[in-house]
Amino acid sequence: MKHHSTILVHEILGSSIQTREASSVLMNRVKNNSSDNIEFDFILVENISRSFADQFYFDKNKYANELKKNIVVSNASDNVIKMLQAVAKSQDSVNTKIHNVPVYKYTSYSQLESFLLSF
Repeated sequence: MKHHSTILVHEILGSSIQTREASSVLMNRVKNNSSDNIEFDFILVENISRSFADQFYFDKNKYANELKKNIVVSNASDNVIKMLQAVAKSQDSVNTKIHNVPVYKYTSYSQLESFLLSF
């Protein structure tokens, strides 16, 4: 049976995340979590720095592969998603496997609509 766990990022790191070390704090939660499916809920997180996004993107993929866990980002604002997409483009290589594609989850139609209209 697969278990699901949600980690509320703003409760751990606040609404503005600026450092690479913040990613380590989140990944420690993944290491110590017995769930197969882990959701990082970014609701109430207003912005993230490029350095955090860069480290988070790298760490998320590393831990998902090493620990065989499905890790997704949910309820991220347009600013957060744009930053994560920007670093994804810079980290992705020619040999990127399909399972490294970032996954974003929305709990309401208005969040999805806002994201789609931001392009």
